[in-house]
Amino acid sequence: FSRTDNRNSLYASVAVGQREPLRTDLKESVKGGGGEDRIRPEKMFDYELGYRFSNENGLNLGANLYYMDYKDQMVQTGKLNNVGYKLMENVKNSYRAGVELEVSVPFADNKFRFDANATLSQNKIKNYTAYFDLYNSDWDMIGQTSKEFESTQISFSPNAVGTAGLTYQPLRSLYFNILGKYVGKQYLDNTSDDAKSIPSYFVSNFSAGYTFDKTPIGRIALQVFVSNLF
Repeated sequence: FSRTDNRNSLYASVAVGQREPLRTDLKESVKGGGGEDRIRPEKMFDYELGYRFSNENGLNLGANLYYMDYKDQMVQTGKLNNVGYKLMENVKNSYRAGVELEVSVPFADNKFRFDANATLSQNKIKNYTAYFDLYNSDWDMIGQTSKEFESTQISFSPNAVGTAGLTYQPLRSLYFNILGKYVGKQYLDNTSDDAKSIPSYFVSNFSAGYTFDKTPIGRIALQVFVSNLF
């Protein structure tokens, strides 16, 4: 449902989604033995509650709470096949829950605009069993061992992601923008092991553009980008 007036918007939703494995995921699953461990489609129940505010001066604010309840979510194992393709597995019970925040603020007669957004979340697998290959001194595989986790972090799922940018537009056809992006720590597998993780990082990007509206061949837009400015 939603309720809206000239400035405020409040909404809630419940949705169901399903994702099928890719062809390569199916092939790798069959190679791995198939049977009950063969990769299956995932199903997700999504619950959201959000609020948005905007006014005639161009100010925009937004907040969205979400809870995604998964059955048989497909997640990366942290392993690769012999050609470097990421291997996937199903986890029976897992969820992603958090809040999404966004703001856009124009100022100085709309020549400047500040934009920012952030997602703060928890991404967890419940009752997970991790399997580890065992090798001898000649690197021959001799078996497997396992470890139980009551709750563990989903691989490649940072708990915090955010961007903030400042845009300067002295002319309608000319703009300059600097954008910073933060990504929190990510784990390379589903064991929440700091030794197998990507540290949090921050990067800044710069872009600028000029648009020629009236030319013999139509509208032309020129842009320049500098990634990882610092």
